[in-house]
Amino acid sequence: MDVMIRTLSRLLLLLLAAAVLAAPVAAAVPEADRLWTVGVQAFDDGLYDVTYRELGRFLTAAKPDDPRRGDAAVLRGKAAFAMRRFPDALTEFRAAEGLPLRTFAVGEPVFWEAEVLFRLRRFDQARERYTQFLRVSPESPYAVDALYARGFSELELGLPDEAITTFGLLLKNQTQGELAGSAAYAAARELVRAKRWDEALAILGPYASRFPQSPFLIETQYLLGVAQLETGRGPEGVRTLEQFVARQPAHELSPTARVLLGEAYAKGGRAREAVDHYRALIRYAPTHALVPQALYQIGELSGTLGIPRDAEVAWKTLRRDHPADPLAELAGLELASLYVKRRQLDRAAEAAREVADQRGAQRVEALLLLGETQLKAGKTGDARAAYATVMAEVPADAPTRFRALAGVGLVAESEKDPEAAKRAYGEVADKAEDEELIKWARARVQTLEERERQEAERIRQEQERQEQERQRLEAERVRQEEERVRLEAERQERERVAREQREREQEEREKARSAKPKPKPKPKPKGGGSTS
Repeated sequence: MDVMIRTLSRLLLLLLAAAVLAAPVAAAVPEADRLWTVGVQAFDDGLYDVTYRELGRFLTAAKPDDPRRGDAAVLRGKAAFAMRRFPDALTEFRAAEGLPLRTFAVGEPVFWEAEVLFRLRRFDQARERYTQFLRVSPESPYAVDALYARGFSELELGLPDEAITTFGLLLKNQTQGELAGSAAYAAARELVRAKRWDEALAILGPYASRFPQSPFLIETQYLLGVAQLETGRGPEGVRTLEQFVARQPAHELSPTARVLLGEAYAKGGRAREAVDHYRALIRYAPTHALVPQALYQIGELSGTLGIPRDAEVAWKTLRRDHPADPLAELAGLELASLYVKRRQLDRAAEAAREVADQRGAQRVEALLLLGETQLKAGKTGDARAAYATVMAEVPADAPTRFRALAGVGLVAESEKDPEAAKRAYGEVADKAEDEELIKWARARVQTLEERERQEAERIRQEQERQEQERQRLEAERVRQEEERVRLEAERQERERVAREQREREQEEREKARSAKPKPKPKPKPKGGGSTS
């Protein structure tokens, strides 16, 4: 409020002075001089609308050769600039270019024209005018400002290499100060984006001591840690980023820093520390875009640590809370693989089918995993259907088609159809490009052929054994028949001998009976009677 009152007081005084000067007693003062004086004084007092108006009247009243016309155009441009009337400012600065200047340096209108173009977001024109100004006035007090703005114009135009060069020129001429600190940060940031790590490190290493009051100290500490990691200074980079997240746990760059720390720890075999940072990311920034990545990594690292339950929880959370994230599909595949390892084949098939039904980027991988799972469960029909779907949906020369074809071969093997299996493996071996898969397919063909050879040999040996057994049995039958005949002959011989023996004995008995004298008959009793 006090500022407004002082401003209004000054405006009233100026208007009063203008009125007095316009009175008849001041008739001797030229109108142009009076307007010039009012306009300049108003600019010094920050009354830019008065400056713009009065100096406009001055340009109308002044003679064409008045040497102040150029300065008046510059002042009008600055006044319009201060009021954010950029098109008016641009008009004035362009008008001043062709006029002589007394107060302002040569080339200054070009600088201010560039400033206006920058704020109008006409960055290509602004860059051209800044370059022109620096070429004409390299020692101007505005040279640093021009380099600074040109650098940011180049960034806006998608010219990071040119911006880095421009900021480098600024830092050669200005080693301290707010602009230098901002330019150094911008240059380092672009060098990091361009992966020019050593150059970035040269700026970031001494940044904190060189610009201790910079508002970018936090960001440059983060960038320093990144550059240290990327230049092989792992322990230094980890230490720098640990300090960063400890001091700024909720900073917008902390999630990225924690991901980098997690990756560094995981690479160094320190999975628990990596998991701790991913969990901290979720805790401090639960809605950050890196949360899905953190959950996915927690799952992977938990598996490495032998904590499958934590892995399952992390991947399930990722799929539940971030279903649209690309990593959600990968998490579904990981869950399916986890269930396969546990021999929970029904759950594995369900997880793989859910991913496949989403028809996302991992659909084919999910179908391949579904086929594998169903094959292990003995559901060859479902496995064949999954593999057939892959073959129908991917190009004829796609690597995944040959993986599906390999699965078809395994299904055929499971169904005891070696010829179909060999046809599938043969096509893989002839047309695929994956050397490992080709080697595997050829090995399967060799295995099947060896199995067939062994089966044929087994059958031959079995037939030979059966023939030998038949011959043995036949020989045994013949032997037994011969033995039976022999025994029968012996029996018959014994019977003959016995019969002959009996016959001889009978003959002998008969002969004996024949040779025995007959007994004399008893004399009949006299009298002719019979006795009893």
